[in-house]
Amino acid sequence: MADITIRLAHPGDEGLLDAFLAQHADSSLYLRSFLARGGLVDEGQSLQGTYAIALSDDHIMGVAMHSWHNVVFLQAPGSPAELARVAIEATGRPLLALLGPLSQVELAHAGLGLGEQAVQKRSPEDLFVLSLSDLIAPGPLGASAIACRRAESRDLALLREWRFSYDLECTGLPDADTTRSLSALMIEGHVERREAFLLEVEGMPVSLCTHTARVSDTVQIGGVWTPPEWRGRGYARRVVAGALELAGQEGVTRAVLFTESPAARRCYEALGFQRVADYGTIIFVSDPAS
Repeated sequence: MADITIRLAHPGDEGLLDAFLAQHADSSLYLRSFLARGGLVDEGQSLQGTYAIALSDDHIMGVAMHSWHNVVFLQAPGSPAELARVAIEATGRPLLALLGPLSQVELAHAGLGLGEQAVQKRSPEDLFVLSLSDLIAPGPLGASAIACRRAESRDLALLREWRFSYDLECTGLPDADTTRSLSALMIEGHVERREAFLLEVEGMPVSLCTHTARVSDTVQIGGVWTPPEWRGRGYARRVVAGALELAGQEGVTRAVLFTESPAARRCYEALGFQRVADYGTIIFVSDPAS
């Protein structure tokens, strides 16, 4: 077997890296999207990060990217801990979370030697995929005027609060000013990039979702949030369907998402999503804005 070399990626590696990630397309959409839109130069800006890669005979065998918001994203079948360590040491930034295929996330956590005391939340998740041609559109909802639209800057006062509530409930981040700042940063970026979608009933916003990552033909759905007072009415399913229909009008043909929630699984399965793999997230006790 050829020797494995681990080093940081640099401009010029884009083609090799994209070819590798395309072989693991469904579980690599974050990385594929960041690479396409943020590039390989890390200046700490949104969508940027530092990439550590494992190479054998000029082929990439694995990658870990430490992002601008302190998350390590993995697609590293053979050496997740080593690649994560190289990326983290290169950035000097703290580690907020590990995301990627479940077995890789667990191996990286064990290999980094952080210990269970450092874990805020451990979340085994189901990875789902959908060909948009197989989307099962929700049926009519009574006589109410209901519509899905892209969120705009005028919605941000509401969406900052919704995203903060989402992060507390769904991602396990602490109830702290640092989390509130991170939540605001994330939703503001989604709105600016036209990746946030609102469901309205009689003109009132009732549910939110985002395209958390995108390449030319595929989007990843995430950040789905319905305030407690509006739950149980099918709004989450409708906002996801609306966001997918808008994406389909722009040439997208495939969607992916991951979730640990049984209620969310039922929602997505009702839209036609099919489970294809295990995914994983570990959130660490850390300052997300440090």
